[in-house]
Amino acid sequence: MTTELRRSPRTPFDGWVELRADGARRLVAAFDLSAGGIGILVSPDGLPPRTSVTCEFPLRGISLPIELEGSVAWSVGARVGICFGSVDPGLVELLENHVAGNL
Repeated sequence: MTTELRRSPRTPFDGWVELRADGARRLVAAFDLSAGGIGILVSPDGLPPRTSVTCEFPLRGISLPIELEGSVAWSVGARVGICFGSVDPGLVELLENHVAGNL
């Protein structure tokens, strides 16, 4: 049995994220999203924990992409969990509505 450490509900997220880390930009696939973070696939070696990143991604029904700063919370192979840093309360509400299926 594993202990769930996430504080926010999450939903599957099948989309692309522009990831900026260590001065490089790359397009990566996402696999889940919450108001507190996003799960991405970074081939092949992941990213070291605590790496600072910026994620930019579209949300269904929103005309402008969302850009959030965060850091790598965990990395297992190509799967990486990004924890968002300080997020504007309006964006938190938008993300929570997306996760709840209200958008």
